[in-house]
Amino acid sequence: MAPTSLLLLLLLLACAAPLPLQLRAADTPTIRLYMHDVVSGSGATAVQVIKGPASSSGNGGVSTGFGDTTVIDDALTETSSPTSREVGRAQGFYMVASQSSPALMMCINLYFTSGDNNGSTIAVMGHDDTAAAVRELSVVGGTGKFRMATGYVVWKTATMTPSDGVFELDVYVTTPNGTTIDASAPVSPLDGGGGSSGGGSSTAKSGAAAPGRMRGWVNACVVGLVVVVLLVGRGW
Repeated sequence: MAPTSLLLLLLLLACAAPLPLQLRAADTPTIRLYMHDVVSGSGATAVQVIKGPASSSGNGGVSTGFGDTTVIDDALTETSSPTSREVGRAQGFYMVASQSSPALMMCINLYFTSGDNNGSTIAVMGHDDTAAAVRELSVVGGTGKFRMATGYVVWKTATMTPSDGVFELDVYVTTPNGTTIDASAPVSPLDGGGGSSGGGSSTAKSGAAAPGRMRGWVNACVVGLVVVVLLVGRGW
């Protein structure tokens, strides 16, 4: 192989796009939460604000007709027990969005109020067919550690009574560059954070440093191309 051809081959290999970081196993959620939706009693966290024309009142005070809309401020805990440690609140609303099945349109923020994720949010939207054993909703954004995140939530009903329901939320969150955000990943120094994460091992950090690495890679490729042009022009 001619020296020039060998140099071009090495340059192409050096400029190849870096491989993405390996994602977590598909069966390992980034975060597991339990949401407690209390629809009646003095400690109710779900309040109906719109009643549809076909409403019925057979669900503990929250009707289930098409168009019914309920605002929530539900506790998020570490386990299914209502007395377990609270880590945040599920704040938003759900509405009955189907005329033929008990399906809801969910629009909520998972707002963290303690721990390493304190102050961060994960925005969740999607179709919740309450008759199904397992549902999947979309992660459409976030703030703080989960800024511009995407992903999905595997949603299950843990227990259900006329006055309250407990739901298991397995949250899978990814950064814009495709790497999984660990629940214990530190905030970027640009956000005023940094340092150790304080609990739990991180399998992948956020992509805050990715733009700097990309600029360095592009600069290296440009320099390499200039060298090749000079060498070829001199007949090397």
